[in-house]
Amino acid sequence: MKAPIAVRASATIATLLLIVALSVVPGQARSGDSAFVWLVSVTPEQLQNVAHVFAYALLAWLMVWTLENLYPPRHRNALAFALAVIAGAGLEWYQTLVPGRFGTFTDALLNAGGALFGLLIAATILKPRARSSSKISH
Repeated sequence: MKAPIAVRASATIATLLLIVALSVVPGQARSGDSAFVWLVSVTPEQLQNVAHVFAYALLAWLMVWTLENLYPPRHRNALAFALAVIAGAGLEWYQTLVPGRFGTFTDALLNAGGALFGLLIAATILKPRARSSSKISH
């Protein structure tokens, strides 16, 4: 999937910023809060769990895609996974400071599982191209 590095990086950063925005919204909406805060506060827990996996799968896939031509596959996958897991764990910790939110180990595991799923998707989509265009000798 060809795209300039700036486009790839922008998509990755935008996704990370969206995840951050969703993570720091107070868990209980109050009078005067935006519709966005109200929507997040009434989202069922099961849907939030699915959203964790999906969001971090997308983030990890975008990170791998962004790093595709910068690092060999093993390094870019490890870096993408580590960054996604650190972001997920860091945001779970930060949620312990947000009123009405609770950072949990389970959510951190869902984030990591989503990141792993994103790597599997990236390996499926990007691997054939990486082999044919790789300039790195094995």
